[in-house]
Amino acid sequence: MDWLNDDQRALRDMAETFARKEVEPVANRIDMEERTPDELVAKAAELGLYGLYTSEAYGGVGADLVSVCLVSEEIAKASPAFAGMLTVQMVLCPKTVEILGTEEQKQRILPRAATGERLMAYSQSEPGGAANVAAHLTRAVPDADGTGWRLDGAKLFCTQGSAQTYLVMCKTRDRDGNEGYGCVIVEAEDAGFQVAPYEHKLGWRGTNTGPIAFDNVHLAPDDILGDLLSGGFSHRAANTANLLAHCAVSVGCAQGLFDKTLDYVKQRRLYGRDMSELQPVAYWLAESHAKIAACRALLYDTVRAFEAGAMAPAQSNVCKTFVCETAFDVCVKLLQLWGGSGIMDSTGVNRYMRDARAQCVAEGASEIHYAIIANQLLHGQPTLVPSNIVKKA
Repeated sequence: MDWLNDDQRALRDMAETFARKEVEPVANRIDMEERTPDELVAKAAELGLYGLYTSEAYGGVGADLVSVCLVSEEIAKASPAFAGMLTVQMVLCPKTVEILGTEEQKQRILPRAATGERLMAYSQSEPGGAANVAAHLTRAVPDADGTGWRLDGAKLFCTQGSAQTYLVMCKTRDRDGNEGYGCVIVEAEDAGFQVAPYEHKLGWRGTNTGPIAFDNVHLAPDDILGDLLSGGFSHRAANTANLLAHCAVSVGCAQGLFDKTLDYVKQRRLYGRDMSELQPVAYWLAESHAKIAACRALLYDTVRAFEAGAMAPAQSNVCKTFVCETAFDVCVKLLQLWGGSGIMDSTGVNRYMRDARAQCVAEGASEIHYAIIANQLLHGQPTLVPSNIVKKA
């Protein structure tokens, strides 16, 4: 990647050092204990990682998306779970606020998020699905006294459930009876807001994922992010940027396991000869290397197109499905080279395969993205959002 500029290289090198010195030593602990150590969260904050993609005007670094992906990839080589949590903090939540928020909302939320003082979470999925917003039941309706809105409902799979500030996608209704789909701000301290016990997962164990619920939570006017009836649809640039950072985590996940496997194969002896001399093993390594290189090339080609405003319809969906599914396939094959050691948690390698599987489901399961790609190919419409979600009274 000789096209990187000096700032991008510096951030990549910083992330590599951070991953090697701070993340790698606790990566297995994150997976086994299913939590991220507070000291690692604090160290990430000290480096400015939470504000990496946030504009300098709001206390962030103001880095570009290429840099964000480079950082995500390096950290994922050590712990894909921690890197996945970071993308939500670095990209999805702050960029949504930057796109939708008023100046007052940006000043209130972003500086504290950039320093890690208040972690953020983004919540959309419901029992009816994430993409199928027409089936969502969480709803914000006007207060009877006219002072704001009341939020009721429940969400599933909220990543970083231990956050302090939540961005919640929900159905909305204004005082004239018009209906839509908006984005609202809920603080952890708000009366009526509940966080259920975290759920145990196959992968991404370092993220606190679980249900959250809203029982008559009061929303003031400044808790509405963007347009009341369309805020839930008006921050797609944040979703796309986060999707691409998510792909970078998959690339780093596959590369991290590849690096460990390459070292293992060089040291392992079978039947009186070096394991690396076995032709099937050498071919598996070569094939894995080629697939990771293809994923990385597609990712950064898509990121640069996104930043230039030249991304083709559904290009990010193509990137997501190919990169995440290929990374998982690579991890499955690499893990096989470890034999019995690969299925032992103590070696710390099977977590890469589990995290790679989670990557194929998070940020929209592959099948959702295939449906969007097919919609673009067949009908020229890269979306599954129902046209009747916004209803006039």
